[in-house]
Amino acid sequence: MTEEHRRDQHPHPAGGDADDEAVVTEFPEVRDDASSGAAGGDAGAGEAEADLETVAAADPRSRTELIGELLTAEGKRDEYLDDLRRSHADFENYRRRVMRDGAVQRETGKAEVVSAILEVLDDLDRTLQAAEGSDDTDLAKGVELVASKLRSNLEGIGLERVDEVGVTFDPNVHEAVQQVEADEDVDEPRVSEVLRAGYRLGDRTLRASMVVVEQ
Repeated sequence: MTEEHRRDQHPHPAGGDADDEAVVTEFPEVRDDASSGAAGGDAGAGEAEADLETVAAADPRSRTELIGELLTAEGKRDEYLDDLRRSHADFENYRRRVMRDGAVQRETGKAEVVSAILEVLDDLDRTLQAAEGSDDTDLAKGVELVASKLRSNLEGIGLERVDEVGVTFDPNVHEAVQQVEADEDVDEPRVSEVLRAGYRLGDRTLRASMVVVEQ
Protein backbone atom coordinates (compact mmCIF):
# COMPACT_ATOMS: atom_id res chain seq x y z
CA MET A 1 0.00 0.00 0.00
CA THR A 2 1.40 3.37 -1.02
CA GLU A 3 1.71 6.38 1.22
CA GLU A 4 -0.86 8.23 -0.84
CA HIS A 5 -3.37 5.40 -0.52
CA ARG A 6 -2.94 5.38 3.29
CA ARG A 7 -3.56 9.11 3.43
CA ASP A 8 -6.77 8.67 1.44
CA GLN A 9 -8.04 6.02 3.82
CA HIS A 10 -7.16 8.02 6.97
CA PRO A 11 -7.48 11.71 6.13
CA HIS A 12 -6.36 14.26 8.77
CA PRO A 13 -8.03 17.66 9.22
CA ALA A 14 -5.93 20.36 7.65
CA GLY A 15 -7.37 23.27 9.56
CA GLY A 16 -10.08 24.57 11.87
CA ASP A 17 -12.98 24.32 9.43
CA ALA A 18 -16.37 23.70 11.05
CA ASP A 19 -17.15 20.89 8.59
CA ASP A 20 -13.99 18.96 9.38
CA GLU A 21 -14.39 15.73 11.28
CA ALA A 22 -13.52 16.07 15.04
CA VAL A 23 -10.69 14.02 16.43
CA VAL A 24 -11.82 11.86 19.38
CA THR A 25 -9.21 10.88 21.92
CA GLU A 26 -10.01 7.87 24.12
CA PHE A 27 -8.82 7.89 27.76
CA PRO A 28 -8.44 4.86 29.98
CA GLU A 29 -11.26 4.24 32.42
CA VAL A 30 -10.65 5.75 35.88
CA ARG A 31 -11.84 3.69 38.86
CA ASP A 32 -13.24 5.32 41.96
CA ASP A 33 -11.13 5.52 45.11
CA ALA A 34 -13.12 2.94 47.07
CA SER A 35 -12.78 0.22 44.50
CA SER A 36 -9.14 1.02 43.85
CA GLY A 37 -8.37 1.10 47.57
CA ALA A 38 -10.06 -2.25 48.17
CA ALA A 39 -8.24 -3.75 45.25
CA GLY A 40 -4.96 -2.30 46.51
CA GLY A 41 -5.59 -3.72 49.97
CA ASP A 42 -6.34 -7.15 48.61
CA ALA A 43 -3.28 -6.99 46.43
CA GLY A 44 -1.13 -5.89 49.38
CA ALA A 45 -2.44 -8.73 51.56
CA GLY A 46 -1.82 -11.19 48.77
CA GLU A 47 1.73 -9.94 48.29
CA ALA A 48 2.41 -10.14 52.04
CA GLU A 49 1.09 -13.69 52.18
CA ALA A 50 3.21 -14.61 49.17
CA ASP A 51 6.26 -13.08 50.85
CA LEU A 52 5.63 -15.10 54.02
CA GLU A 53 5.27 -18.26 52.00
CA THR A 54 8.53 -17.51 50.23
CA VAL A 55 10.33 -16.90 53.53
CA ALA A 56 8.82 -20.05 55.06
CA ALA A 57 9.86 -22.12 52.05
CA ALA A 58 13.41 -20.83 52.25
CA ASP A 59 13.71 -21.30 56.05
CA PRO A 60 15.75 -24.41 56.86
CA ARG A 61 13.95 -25.01 60.14
CA SER A 62 11.23 -27.62 60.40
CA ARG A 63 7.60 -26.91 61.23
CA THR A 64 8.11 -28.27 64.74
CA GLU A 65 11.09 -25.98 65.31
CA LEU A 66 9.18 -22.95 64.03
CA ILE A 67 6.20 -23.66 66.29
CA GLY A 68 8.52 -24.17 69.25
CA GLU A 69 10.24 -20.83 68.67
CA LEU A 70 6.86 -19.15 68.21
CA LEU A 71 5.66 -20.48 71.56
CA THR A 72 8.90 -19.32 73.19
CA ALA A 73 8.47 -15.84 71.71
CA GLU A 74 4.86 -15.70 72.93
CA GLY A 75 6.00 -16.74 76.41
CA LYS A 76 8.60 -13.96 76.51
CA ARG A 77 5.98 -11.49 75.29
CA ASP A 78 3.67 -12.47 78.13
CA GLU A 79 6.53 -12.08 80.63
CA TYR A 80 7.30 -8.59 79.32
CA LEU A 81 3.63 -7.64 79.55
CA ASP A 82 3.45 -8.91 83.15
CA ASP A 83 6.58 -6.95 84.04
CA LEU A 84 5.07 -3.84 82.47
CA ARG A 85 1.84 -4.27 84.41
CA ARG A 86 3.72 -4.76 87.68
CA SER A 87 5.86 -1.70 87.00
CA HIS A 88 2.75 0.36 86.30
CA ALA A 89 1.07 -0.89 89.48
CA ASP A 90 4.21 -0.14 91.54
CA PHE A 91 4.35 3.37 90.11
CA GLU A 92 0.68 4.01 90.92
CA ASN A 93 1.19 2.78 94.48
CA TYR A 94 4.27 4.98 94.83
CA ARG A 95 2.37 8.01 93.50
CA ARG A 96 -0.51 7.46 95.93
CA ARG A 97 1.91 6.99 98.83
CA VAL A 98 3.75 10.22 97.99
CA MET A 99 0.46 12.13 97.79
CA ARG A 100 -0.73 10.64 101.08
CA ASP A 101 2.55 11.36 102.85
CA GLY A 102 2.53 14.89 101.47
CA ALA A 103 -0.96 15.49 102.83
CA VAL A 104 0.06 14.15 106.24
CA GLN A 105 3.13 16.38 106.29
CA ARG A 106 1.07 19.45 105.41
CA GLU A 107 -1.42 18.70 108.20
CA THR A 108 1.41 18.12 110.65
CA GLY A 109 3.02 21.41 109.66
CA LYS A 110 -0.24 23.30 110.16
CA ALA A 111 -0.76 21.65 113.54
CA GLU A 112 2.72 22.66 114.69
CA VAL A 113 2.23 26.28 113.63
CA VAL A 114 -1.22 26.58 115.22
CA SER A 115 -0.07 24.90 118.43
CA ALA A 116 2.66 27.50 118.75
CA ILE A 117 0.13 30.35 118.91
CA LEU A 118 -2.46 28.79 121.20
CA GLU A 119 -0.99 30.69 124.15
CA VAL A 120 -1.41 33.89 122.15
CA LEU A 121 -5.10 33.07 121.80
CA ASP A 122 -5.28 32.53 125.55
CA ASP A 123 -3.69 35.95 126.13
CA LEU A 124 -6.20 37.52 123.75
CA ASP A 125 -9.06 35.92 125.68
CA ARG A 126 -7.76 37.33 128.98
CA THR A 127 -7.11 40.75 127.44
CA LEU A 128 -10.60 40.79 125.96
CA GLN A 129 -12.15 39.97 129.34
CA ALA A 130 -10.18 42.78 130.96
CA ALA A 131 -11.08 45.22 128.19
CA GLU A 132 -14.77 44.43 128.48
CA GLY A 133 -14.65 45.54 132.13
CA SER A 134 -12.85 48.75 131.24
CA ASP A 135 -14.44 52.14 130.73
CA ASP A 136 -12.47 52.50 127.51
CA THR A 137 -14.92 51.16 124.92
CA ASP A 138 -12.51 51.79 122.07
CA LEU A 139 -9.98 49.48 123.71
CA ALA A 140 -12.55 46.71 124.03
CA LYS A 141 -13.59 47.10 120.38
CA GLY A 142 -9.96 47.07 119.24
CA VAL A 143 -9.09 43.90 121.14
CA GLU A 144 -12.26 42.21 119.95
CA LEU A 145 -11.45 43.15 116.35
CA VAL A 146 -7.93 41.68 116.56
CA ALA A 147 -9.14 38.51 118.30
CA SER A 148 -11.98 38.03 115.81
CA LYS A 149 -9.69 38.47 112.81
CA LEU A 150 -7.13 36.00 114.16
CA ARG A 151 -9.77 33.40 114.99
CA SER A 152 -11.38 33.81 111.57
CA ASN A 153 -8.08 33.19 109.80
CA LEU A 154 -7.33 30.14 111.94
CA GLU A 155 -10.81 28.75 111.37
CA GLY A 156 -10.13 29.14 107.67
CA ILE A 157 -7.42 26.48 107.88
CA GLY A 158 -9.61 24.14 109.96
CA LEU A 159 -9.05 25.21 113.58
CA GLU A 160 -12.01 24.51 115.84
CA ARG A 161 -12.46 25.99 119.32
CA VAL A 162 -13.74 23.60 122.00
CA ASP A 163 -15.48 25.61 124.73
CA GLU A 164 -19.11 24.47 124.80
CA VAL A 165 -20.93 24.13 128.10
CA GLY A 166 -23.65 21.56 128.78
CA VAL A 167 -22.30 18.98 126.34
CA THR A 168 -21.46 15.40 127.25
CA PHE A 169 -17.98 14.97 128.64
CA ASP A 170 -15.63 13.56 125.99
CA PRO A 171 -12.19 12.49 127.18
CA ASN A 172 -10.88 12.94 123.65
CA VAL A 173 -11.40 16.71 123.75
CA HIS A 174 -11.99 17.46 127.45
CA GLU A 175 -9.70 17.38 130.45
CA ALA A 176 -11.62 17.17 133.74
CA VAL A 177 -9.86 19.17 136.43
CA GLN A 178 -12.80 19.41 138.81
CA GLN A 179 -15.95 17.44 139.51
CA VAL A 180 -19.15 18.72 141.06
CA GLU A 181 -22.52 17.22 141.86
CA ALA A 182 -25.27 17.96 139.37
CA ASP A 183 -28.41 19.75 140.48
CA GLU A 184 -30.49 17.15 138.66
CA ASP A 185 -30.13 13.55 137.64
CA VAL A 186 -27.98 13.14 134.55
CA ASP A 187 -27.40 9.97 132.55
CA GLU A 188 -23.73 10.72 131.90
CA PRO A 189 -21.14 13.31 132.96
CA ARG A 190 -21.42 16.69 131.26
CA VAL A 191 -19.42 19.89 131.10
CA SER A 192 -20.67 22.54 133.50
CA GLU A 193 -17.85 25.09 133.10
CA VAL A 194 -14.86 25.67 130.80
CA LEU A 195 -11.74 26.92 132.56
CA ARG A 196 -9.58 27.02 129.45
CA ALA A 197 -10.69 26.56 125.86
CA GLY A 198 -9.39 23.64 123.85
CA TYR A 199 -8.68 23.43 120.12
CA ARG A 200 -8.98 20.84 117.37
CA LEU A 201 -7.54 20.80 113.87
CA GLY A 202 -9.45 18.40 111.70
CA ASP A 203 -9.48 15.04 113.51
CA ARG A 204 -6.51 15.99 115.69
CA THR A 205 -6.92 17.44 119.17
CA LEU A 206 -4.25 20.09 119.59
CA ARG A 207 -5.18 20.80 123.18
CA ALA A 208 -7.97 19.45 125.36
CA SER A 209 -10.17 22.01 127.07
CA MET A 210 -9.93 22.19 130.87
CA VAL A 211 -13.43 21.73 132.22
CA VAL A 212 -15.49 21.23 135.33
CA VAL A 213 -17.65 18.10 135.11
CA GLU A 214 -20.97 17.55 136.80
CA GLN A 215 -22.60 14.19 137.32
